Amino acid sequence: MSKRIAALMLCCISVITFTACKKETAGGGEDTASPSITEEDRSNSASDTPSGDQPAGSEGTPASAGDTLNVAISGDSGTLVPSKITGNFVGVVRQYMEVLVDYKSDGTPVWLLATDIEEVSTSQWIIHCREGVTFSNGNAFDAKDVWFTFEYYLNDPMSANFLTCLDMGNSKIIDDYTIDLALSSYSMQQMGSLSQIYILDSESFDEEDFVMNPVGTGPYVVDEYVVNSHLYMKANPDYWGEKALIENLNYKVFNEDAQIVTALQTGTVDVSAIPAQDVEFAKTLSGYNVESYHTVFAATMTFNLNPVSVMNNLDARLAVCYAVDRDAMVDLVYFGNATKLDYPVSMYCLDYTPELGNLHPTYSVGRDIERAKEHAEKAGLVGKDIVVITNGSTAYITEAEILQANLKEIGVNVIINNYDAASYFTVTQDPAMYDISLYAAASPQGYAVGMLYDYVLWGAAQYAEGWPGYDTYLKLGADAVANPDPESRKETLLEMSRMFVEITPWYGLCDQTASLAINEELGGVEIWNSGGLRFAEWYWR
Repeated sequence: MSKRIAALMLCCISVITFTACKKETAGGGEDTASPSITEEDRSNSASDTPSGDQPAGSEGTPASAGDTLNVAISGDSGTLVPSKITGNFVGVVRQYMEVLVDYKSDGTPVWLLATDIEEVSTSQWIIHCREGVTFSNGNAFDAKDVWFTFEYYLNDPMSANFLTCLDMGNSKIIDDYTIDLALSSYSMQQMGSLSQIYILDSESFDEEDFVMNPVGTGPYVVDEYVVNSHLYMKANPDYWGEKALIENLNYKVFNEDAQIVTALQTGTVDVSAIPAQDVEFAKTLSGYNVESYHTVFAATMTFNLNPVSVMNNLDARLAVCYAVDRDAMVDLVYFGNATKLDYPVSMYCLDYTPELGNLHPTYSVGRDIERAKEHAEKAGLVGKDIVVITNGSTAYITEAEILQANLKEIGVNVIINNYDAASYFTVTQDPAMYDISLYAAASPQGYAVGMLYDYVLWGAAQYAEGWPGYDTYLKLGADAVANPDPESRKETLLEMSRMFVEITPWYGLCDQTASLAINEELGGVEIWNSGGLRFAEWYWR
């Protein structure tokens, strides 16, 4: 039997939304383990006591019960097609769909729709699919569904970058549960990316119908979806693994921070991400534990380098970088729950080292209005309008308003256009629509080298015309991700980082700290490495 690629899986960690490098409880201690589930717990979890929308016993005390879990969510993408979902709403997918392999917060692989993946060579994998699994519509899962899903993602421009190494032309299905998968090249990122590929039913998949009525193999099935209102699920009675311990999973959509706070105060939700400005207040609410942890999500300003934008000029980009007040963003946007960056991406990336920090004065010096004015005048930016876009969330709107005030100091007018979560990503692909986009840089693997390579490689609007040294930069990136040795990748990453900060395709603002409010009566709580929360394993004590 060929050796397993366990070592590769341990280094290719998947990190998207709630990635925990170190999880801290509200009391300041470090939580490293979840309590085990006993038969008594399972019995209690099957209680028929209602929860849902019933009023809480008192303000700040959640109304909990054994058969229902109410979860606050924001950023509804308006679809349940996994490849079309963005932002915070990504977390709902893992409840009704599954991937081949997922990862715990320490990088330990958890086999789901695959039971093993063997490495025959650096250009060949053997995927062993799990037998005895059915989709929620009753269709049997097998290798052809994995094959269909790979081809679907490869034909989707928004998702193809998750499977850059697959060579489907030289791959084949061996039998109903085995795929001989050819790789066009080795990549340190490819295994981790599989944790983002949700397997579709090849027999029934219809993208238009899937928007509201998804079919998956997950521990929950969708019962009712009303866009921008709620998403209700029920435990899948035919799930191949252990049935979900809580019968009803209700996501409630809140698009304003004030709504989330009210939901916590009234106890109408059991789990919620906490807006940065409300973390300290949430810690005062009875009935909830607050867990805070670092993520690899780093707030960034991404510049449109296409010639149609004024940001195509390096001096214009430097003017913006020197003008922006990142301290104000840490204090006013994230209320101290963030750290000013010294690097273009998160300083919690797995391959970040201190020598990568402060490679350019925009980081080591930071805000310098006189330098900003000099570069603005040199670029002919003074008196011009620049368009800044956001996804409509409170944090990014506030960032845009701070940037607007900062650039006004150097004679530049900022026009802010806010979009909904679904439209935002479409707009970023149109170079005529904006000059600067505000969002967060991250990657499915949590490696800086992957972020610096992939974002440049796939940023169509931002990088279509390239920049000085573009080809050299991409070659360095390709060599780095194809190198399995982390030690020898360090020098390549350092060289890439120096080139990146000289060109400044985007500018790192701050590392974000995430916080969750969780009903204190819940057990089995665990934050997975991909940032999701597998609610099927949670239970009421």
